[in-house]
Amino acid sequence: MEPGYYAIIPASVRYDKELQPNAKLLYGEITALAQREGFCWAGNDYFAELYDVSTETISRWISALKKAGYIEVELYKKEGNKRKIAIDKKVKTYCEKSQDLLTKKSIPIDENVKSNKESITINNTSKRTALDFLKENAFSLYEIFEMRFKKQISDYNKFCELFNCKFDEEDLEYTVKKIDNRLTRFAINYCENERKGQGGNQQQIMQPVVQQYQKTRF
Repeated sequence: MEPGYYAIIPASVRYDKELQPNAKLLYGEITALAQREGFCWAGNDYFAELYDVSTETISRWISALKKAGYIEVELYKKEGNKRKIAIDKKVKTYCEKSQDLLTKKSIPIDENVKSNKESITINNTSKRTALDFLKENAFSLYEIFEMRFKKQISDYNKFCELFNCKFDEEDLEYTVKKIDNRLTRFAINYCENERKGQGGNQQQIMQPVVQQYQKTRF
């Protein structure tokens, strides 16, 4: 099961005070899986492994989304209780329009690239950081990331600065997929270090990189 490279969380879901933050994140994951058909077949085991929670927790989130009317759930008993999760039709239309808009802004992928699933590439300028690029071209992904990690990071602004420096230091291409994947891995490692009491050490290690990065920026 391969999700799309971006998710959609409409305002009605984002600002629903009855929903837990992680249920909103799960909704975004469902829209990513359901971009093509408007529905997906993912089971609780899949989501539980993805978010490192129990299947019972996933079941509660699914039930909350269903109760709020954001998704429709059908069980096929003859097929071993196979479950079909469908997103709201308005969201499906919005996903399709957003995908068209992003495609129009993107540079065509080189014909020699083997995979046609490479993320959007847009010319980068020295004034724009990796996180700026992600927010401009896949804001829903950035929102999902913030919901998942922001509260876990003691100094979020410092974290963002460190990530931008690290991404540029590695000389990676500015694409939505590469930035999102690298950002998630970086945040997991960063939070783990903070939990171990090494947050300060990590900043000290990265400080020379930050200083060099600031000197080279326009």
